[in-house]
Amino acid sequence: MFVLLPIVSIVALLALFVAYSTFYGRPFTPAKPNTIKVACVGDSITFGNPFFPSKSYPQQLEGLLGNAYSVRNFGAIGFTAQKAGDLPYWNHRYFKLSSEFAPDIVVIMLGTNDTKPQNWSNISRFDQDLRALIQHYQTLPSKPKVILLTPPSTFLVHDRTELPSGMNAKVVTEITERVKQIGASLNLSVVDIHNVTASHPEFFELDGVHPDGEGAHLIAKAVQDEISARHQ
Repeated sequence: MFVLLPIVSIVALLALFVAYSTFYGRPFTPAKPNTIKVACVGDSITFGNPFFPSKSYPQQLEGLLGNAYSVRNFGAIGFTAQKAGDLPYWNHRYFKLSSEFAPDIVVIMLGTNDTKPQNWSNISRFDQDLRALIQHYQTLPSKPKVILLTPPSTFLVHDRTELPSGMNAKVVTEITERVKQIGASLNLSVVDIHNVTASHPEFFELDGVHPDGEGAHLIAKAVQDEISARHQ
């Protein structure tokens, strides 16, 4: 036990260092010349596993789309669409960096962290702030097309009786429906990731919220299909 404790501590510290350096210091390489630039805006579901960045859905999306595209991952762990949330995406440096990227396409998937008890009050506030976020990107000089993704489905795994951090599956479903309504009202493409993932709890074994590499691939393929069909 006394031998293992230092080893466990070192591994834990290394994990924190990797997560911290990736979270705050992730390099964004310039887009390849003459490519369609795609900015993936979101929370930790977009960010992916710090230890396996190539498995995140944005990284897999770039591979699926091919050499004509440059995809960048602007997912921020724990952040919300709501300005009054505990960690508003508006305040994260990726909000500024994703705008400065001058994207041609912006893919937005936010909402899961908005369901936490300290963040959620009602759907109207979420609606208002998501619309404002969409408008911000639409009015960038690059005039990008915006694609909305609903949050993925959530699952109670490993005999758990609740989701991590008090996340609310019922509110996730409510947000899903509102995202689809917002997309329809603004004539935007919407990919129903909630439906895409609904029959795949096996991809969410970690905690019922975050997809593994296969789950991320499922999301990436759905986004690729939408971009290929309507945004080339």
